[in-house]
Amino acid sequence: MRKKWIGMLLSFLLLSGSITPSVYAVSINDTTNTSQSTSQTNETKATSSNAPLIESTNSTTEETTGTTENSSENSSKDIPVDEVHFPDQNFRQLLIEMMEENHSNVLSDELLATTELDLSGRNIKSLDGIEYFKQLKKLEVQNNELEKVDVSALSELTYLDVSKNKLPTIDLSMNDHLTYFNGKEQLINAEASKDDREWVINQDNLKPELNKIDINSTNWEYNGSVFTTVEPSALNYSYQVEFSQKAILEETSNRSLDITVDVKYLEQNSVESIIPKEEKIEMVQGETKRLEYSLVPENAEIVYPIWESADNNVVEVDEKGLVTAKAIGETEVLLKDGERTLGKFNIQVEKNNNDSITQDNRQEQTVSNRAADSKPSVSYQTHVQTYGWQSTVADGATAGTIGQGKRIEAIKIQLPNNSLNGDIEYSSHVRTIGWQNYVKNGAMSGTTDRSLRTEAIRIRLTGEISQQYSVYYRVHSAYFGWLGWAKDGEDAGSSGFGYQMEAIQIQLVKKGEVAPTQTTAFYDKDKLPNPNVNYQTHSQSVGWQPYQSNGSTAGTMNRGLRLEAVRINVSNTPIPGSIEYSSHVRTIGWQNYVRDDAISGTTDRKLRTEAIRIRLTGQLAEHYDVYYRVHSAYFGWLGWTKNNGNAGSAGFGYQMEAMEVRLVAKGQSGPAASTAFYDKDTIKNPNVNYQTHSQSIGWQGYQMNGATAGTVGRGFRLEALRMNISSTPIPGTIEYSTHVQSIGWQNYVNNNALSGTEGRKLRAEAIRVRLTGQLNQHYDVYYRVHSAQLGWLDWAKNGQNAGTSNVALQMEAIQVVLVKKGAPAPGPTSNPYQTSINHLFVMGHGAGDPGASYNGINERDFTRNELMPYLQKWTSRLKRNRITYYDTNADMFQDSRRMQGAYTISNSFSSVTEFHLDAGAIEISTGGHVIAHRNGNSYTTQNYAIGSVIRTNVGLWGSVQNTGGINLRSDLLNLNVLHSRGIPYRLAELGFITNSRDVANIRRNMDQIAKGIVEGVTGERL
Repeated sequence: MRKKWIGMLLSFLLLSGSITPSVYAVSINDTTNTSQSTSQTNETKATSSNAPLIESTNSTTEETTGTTENSSENSSKDIPVDEVHFPDQNFRQLLIEMMEENHSNVLSDELLATTELDLSGRNIKSLDGIEYFKQLKKLEVQNNELEKVDVSALSELTYLDVSKNKLPTIDLSMNDHLTYFNGKEQLINAEASKDDREWVINQDNLKPELNKIDINSTNWEYNGSVFTTVEPSALNYSYQVEFSQKAILEETSNRSLDITVDVKYLEQNSVESIIPKEEKIEMVQGETKRLEYSLVPENAEIVYPIWESADNNVVEVDEKGLVTAKAIGETEVLLKDGERTLGKFNIQVEKNNNDSITQDNRQEQTVSNRAADSKPSVSYQTHVQTYGWQSTVADGATAGTIGQGKRIEAIKIQLPNNSLNGDIEYSSHVRTIGWQNYVKNGAMSGTTDRSLRTEAIRIRLTGEISQQYSVYYRVHSAYFGWLGWAKDGEDAGSSGFGYQMEAIQIQLVKKGEVAPTQTTAFYDKDKLPNPNVNYQTHSQSVGWQPYQSNGSTAGTMNRGLRLEAVRINVSNTPIPGSIEYSSHVRTIGWQNYVRDDAISGTTDRKLRTEAIRIRLTGQLAEHYDVYYRVHSAYFGWLGWTKNNGNAGSAGFGYQMEAMEVRLVAKGQSGPAASTAFYDKDTIKNPNVNYQTHSQSIGWQGYQMNGATAGTVGRGFRLEALRMNISSTPIPGTIEYSTHVQSIGWQNYVNNNALSGTEGRKLRAEAIRVRLTGQLNQHYDVYYRVHSAQLGWLDWAKNGQNAGTSNVALQMEAIQVVLVKKGAPAPGPTSNPYQTSINHLFVMGHGAGDPGASYNGINERDFTRNELMPYLQKWTSRLKRNRITYYDTNADMFQDSRRMQGAYTISNSFSSVTEFHLDAGAIEISTGGHVIAHRNGNSYTTQNYAIGSVIRTNVGLWGSVQNTGGINLRSDLLNLNVLHSRGIPYRLAELGFITNSRDVANIRRNMDQIAKGIVEGVTGERL
């Protein structure tokens, strides 16, 4: 069983590429895990992954063997694979599949000693039982249904992948050896219920520690117990995982769980209507009663209950439905859900029967009643939308409808039983028509069958009756409700708003007698003063400051004081509606909306507000726009926005310091809008622009954002450059300094100033670039240089040196790019700057491949034992260049076939030269040649130099007599790989090993050959 399990494990690892035979081997026995590795100790190693390199022939081999005894905890102790120890059926089934047939449902020691488990994609819901696998180093459980993972008992764990599960939290504080963690794409289902105006998620598996989460969704908030939002939207947040202080995580490792909550919104049942408990409610003056009703449907809920009396002179009603009888009469009380009427209560108020009436009082009352009998009466009838003409009412009763949203379209008014001479005249203000001519005594004013609303009315008396009586009237206008009483031809209702008349009351009052109190009865939009918007700020170290209004500045400027809270209200307007506002606060994010002078933000918590959004509601929003702008730290005054637009910033950590707010009537010009809000996550990267001055060309056009400025492949030196930043509101500059021939490093300049020289024919050799101010807080500047002979070097950043010095190599081109902090570099970064030039020499063949053989000589031994010592003699004398030797115990070709070798050597090498001896017709084929890539710039000084050395000391192969010894090909592995990586490569065939004269010439001239090759590759004269 043990051998079978080990064989299966090793076969899997070999097939998947997790290990290769030449790199890593493991042997397992009953008591010992032994790992053997061999490393070459070198004087100089290139920056490379898995590339064995040496610079000296004196090599040493170290062998390290580690032995670890099996812990007693690894013993199976007869752990059964059952539901008690492994509750999850899918986990259990996988373990059974891993056992032999005679497993007896008991875990074997071999399984318990497993170091890797792949449980991905198994629909596993519980990992209970994983704690028995004490030796686990790698655990993959991605793409399951896990809601909890506990790996605290796995002390040897180095690799953990829990992505694509349902984890709200995880604790890895006990895993000291962890180096890799993947926690992406957690998906959790949740339900949100409506609580007042908010949606609330309150479930046990979604209560992460408040200080460990970052909400990535704009509308959501979390208080440590529940998630809330005003508007249904996606919920995404990150949970910061607690790792062991001893754990050292790779750069590619996640530090958090990335969680998406799939929210199901449980809509409340809206109320269709109500059923009053009593059809008609009788009350006496002074009585108070709570109105009772039932809901349709029963399980529904009134979200915004509004109580409204049709006549406050008869009854008054409070916000809880408590009615107080004020005067004798009949009226209605409406119950609404917001603007929608649910039902009405018919209420009749009678005189209190307990009042005592004396005989004299009765006589006086009789006289009074007789007088009342002779008092003129006014009757009126309205034509209402969808209803038509209603019944006639009289003397202050309500005509029309309330709470149904029905427009009055026409009216008739008359004076029945009038003993006095005179008429009653009236004029209606009608949509699209305006004020109509007066009509009188029961004639129709307004329109029918045209669906036109009446908006206002004027009523007056004429003749004898006008001398003794006044006519009082008031209008119930849409959105305004009951307006004040007008009299004797005054306007009642509204104009310019588009608000319909919905009801009217009219009465005659004898002059000198008590009349209804007059208040505002008519609103003309064109004559109505603008509302005032008033706002007050709470600033750091200052506290609450006085209110400001209508565009004045609230807060502070140029003092660096954060704005912490705000209050806003609207005054001086009859138009119904509110002003609502929400603040974006440090560590909290967007708060819920508050309204009408409530506090938004925080006080006494030293938290900055970073942004705000403001909106109007009700009819205010129909007739006005609210404009506002913010003074933000570092940005200064941002642009104006309006009507719930975001103003300020998010993600930068910039505090609001001051604000201004204005109301502007719809249709009128407000402040010019411009960018009012910057979100770091969505803001466009700034442009970095740069211009180069090149030899023989002069100043070239500007390039930007990683494009190449200068020249490539033309051998022109770069002499000067300019740089600037554009298209960003973030304050800061770009600074740059150039290393110039015979000058050295110049001082930094910025913002398009010239760095380098012009007209002096001096080469620029290196550069360093850095950002300042807030740009430096949010971006990294990366740049790389194309250097003569070396080509493109790696990327430098933030003031690092890029290019060369001390090797007399000119810069020829440059690329510059800005990257957001935390984002990956645009390419390799290991070798941006060289003070010497690195080359790689490779002795051909090796390891188990001797290469071509003849006369007791083979390529592997000849290049390593005879050629290499002479090459090393001359490389030791180099001043500006450095030559590294590929590991002589390895074969670069075989390494490349395993995706190492040519694939993984460092980009710091400016060239690679490989040495071989050719094989051909024995004692006939003769001469050497240099193989270079067919599709590259292969006719180089270096290749011609090596070809010249071969011609002088050995002779050239016949096929390359006319090409300077260069043979162009594209069928060799190392040649193609290095060409694709942009590293110049040549293979030097020094002569034919099958020709004893060639071998003799090589041996006789070995010193001159080695010296010539080193000089040819490096350009140094030794």
